[in-house]
Amino acid sequence: MQKNHLFRNCALIFVFELLFLVLFLSPEHVATTMAKEGVKIETTLGTDTLRELDKRTSQSFSSLFLESGLYAGVWHTLIPTEDEKEKSGAFKNTGKGLFKWAEDKLTVCMFLMFQLLFRVHLMGMWLPSALLVLTASVYSGINLRRIKQGNFAFSSPTAHRSAIRGIIVMVTLLPLYFFLPMSVSPYLYPVLYLIWAFMIMGIIANIAKRI
Repeated sequence: MQKNHLFRNCALIFVFELLFLVLFLSPEHVATTMAKEGVKIETTLGTDTLRELDKRTSQSFSSLFLESGLYAGVWHTLIPTEDEKEKSGAFKNTGKGLFKWAEDKLTVCMFLMFQLLFRVHLMGMWLPSALLVLTASVYSGINLRRIKQGNFAFSSPTAHRSAIRGIIVMVTLLPLYFFLPMSVSPYLYPVLYLIWAFMIMGIIANIAKRI
């Protein structure tokens, strides 16, 4: 039940965060954030990495939002065509500000989707190296548990539960980070993987002994 409440609360926070960002951020702010993050990636990981990341992100964005017709469908739903504006009569002039506002908000939303895919792909690029660390953490956890069994040492249920909850909380809150309207260092991802690796090691090392 507690896990269900956590997922539900995080989902609500995620929705409210997205609505807040779409309503109050400008397209220029999101574009500037992505540009600054791109500079950090180019500086630390190299130009080739940034180009490959942009390529993967653009392909995913195009497939999900452009080729599928989703972006065009939403656009035409919110923004009338020139003919529709002409037919609207008096609303043509009074609605200009509203149409411009809706256009900006839709642009912000699409920029945020691009940022989401960009960060997901960047996190995925660290995954091959992270798998080595995660595998080592599993192996270390197994060996620590065997040592405890050989020494008749007690496993810590508190450490076991805390590590599980820590992983659940971090994974659940991860989508909130993907929309964070500020540039971050690409080294954040290996740090996250390292934290998860230590938690996994703690979970395995503190599995209760069966009698």
